[in-house]
Amino acid sequence: MSGMLTLGQLSPEEVRKEIIHTFEAGQHAYVHLSLFGIDISITKAVAFLWIGAAVTFLILFIGTRMLKDRPGAYQVIVEEIYGFGRNSLAGQMGDEGRKFFPYTLSLFIFLLVLNLIGLIPNSYPVTASITFTLGLAMLTFFISQYVGIRRNGLGGYVKAFVPPGLPLKIVFVPFMFFIEWISELSKPLTLAMRLYANILAGHLLIFIFLSFILYFGTYMAIISVPMALVLYAFEIFVAVLQAYIFAILTQVYIEIALYRQEH
Repeated sequence: MSGMLTLGQLSPEEVRKEIIHTFEAGQHAYVHLSLFGIDISITKAVAFLWIGAAVTFLILFIGTRMLKDRPGAYQVIVEEIYGFGRNSLAGQMGDEGRKFFPYTLSLFIFLLVLNLIGLIPNSYPVTASITFTLGLAMLTFFISQYVGIRRNGLGGYVKAFVPPGLPLKIVFVPFMFFIEWISELSKPLTLAMRLYANILAGHLLIFIFLSFILYFGTYMAIISVPMALVLYAFEIFVAVLQAYIFAILTQVYIEIALYRQEH
């Protein structure tokens, strides 16, 4: 009760600082480390990133090592996740793209775990960090460029950015090549921003509804708490959806690079 009274005495500016502090807390270092002048301290964000990676590893490792003829509940869940990924992520354009399915399925589970962990009180939403999402998006970009060049050859891959049969080639060939490469370079940015913005916006909306209690008094809890709970439930749906979108677009971008000459 005293804690609620203390919160009720906060000014709007102090409420704003508390909301911002929740995300800045991710940069609080548990262990200060430096390598060649580069700060590699273990922060709250890094800690929850490791937790998410460990949980993802355990889900996949245990799921493939504890197979039984008469599956239990856990094996059924893992098999359903695998079946969902097999039907929805693998081989969107051709059979050759299926070999990247283990990566995109692992990416889906990893992002889903991080999104759900971020909804636990006093945790940290790692996917609400543009640094993390951009890093994953750049990994997708480099993988797609590598496989595209390896399959089509450097000359064939670059040539495929310009559609055949263009008139006034001296004008339209450089123009189309420029436009296509701008589109290609924008893919990691849009991929990163989509995940980052959706997760961040959801958390901020929950904070905003709860902050009404601090702005207008505890009686606002009658409205703000149910609305926050509805948003919280919706964020679970967003967590699944955004993990799927990131994974499916990763698969599509890789396969577009693979079959660029054909398409």
